[in-house]
Amino acid sequence: MCYSSTVLHQKHMANAMLCIEIYRFNGTWCFTDAERNLLHEPFVLGIPEIINRALEEQKLTEEGKNYRILFATQEFPSSHGVLTKQNEEFGGSWYSWNEQEGWLCPATLKFFCEFPDTIYFKLEKLEKQSLA
Repeated sequence: MCYSSTVLHQKHMANAMLCIEIYRFNGTWCFTDAERNLLHEPFVLGIPEIINRALEEQKLTEEGKNYRILFATQEFPSSHGVLTKQNEEFGGSWYSWNEQEGWLCPATLKFFCEFPDTIYFKLEKLEKQSLA
């Protein structure tokens, strides 16, 4: 199932919160989502640096810890930031945040029907790790 902002608006839903657990694997941030058939899906091309900076700004950095990213196309209480779509390229899309840019790959379309104009996010440290 994917979520488009048009469908959400038509159903009068304010937010459709999505959640993934991220962890370090082979030197980069990755996530696994069995429901979407994604295993050790890596973040690449600037997204790891965005994640690192967001963790530093929230003072959440701790070696060996896993984190949760809550994200949605609509702003939600206590969201940390917003990725803003720049342009689509090679099946993915470039996003910016705080003067940094990163590319989200086509796996993003397993969460959304199209690349959203904005993706609001919040990072949280997990006390109990469940993956990797």
